[in-house]
Amino acid sequence: MEAANLRGGFRTACLSACVALLFAAGCSPIDRPAPGKVPYPINLTLPKTIRLHPFTGTRTFDPAGAAGGLDVRIEALDSYNDPTKAFGDFRFELHEFVPNASDPKGRRLSTWDVSVVDPKTNLLHWDSITRTYQFKLKWVNPVPVGERFVLRAVFSSPHTERLFDERVLVSGQ
Repeated sequence: MEAANLRGGFRTACLSACVALLFAAGCSPIDRPAPGKVPYPINLTLPKTIRLHPFTGTRTFDPAGAAGGLDVRIEALDSYNDPTKAFGDFRFELHEFVPNASDPKGRRLSTWDVSVVDPKTNLLHWDSITRTYQFKLKWVNPVPVGERFVLRAVFSSPHTERLFDERVLVSGQ
């Protein structure tokens, strides 16, 4: 009888050990990362900074010259400073330029919100040659050549800190 109890106890101990190993190996839903938490080292490939690429500028999108706006190129850079994909929401703000000011952003002229959370939408904006996102932001107001503006880009994602960049644009360049 004692031998049977020992074997049963041994089996129970082995079973408990196997279950413990499965949990330790990450097979438990309890061990999955919480939403917004990305495990190491995958988190190193997420955007750490964004940059308004030098190709960004004012453009005419309509062959007749009627619809103008901004052709914005955004580069998302990871922990290694390499271009990477960015799944989240972009907000673009166009401001008047205030010369000789510590903060050159004046009155806000326009805003655009673009979500690239959905993989299909993300791919529509991704340019694999320049490894940037491209956004054609239409603006109905006429833009005189040579006028300066401040463009501010904000990227929000549940997986990263909020990221910002801004630069002064000169219309027609």
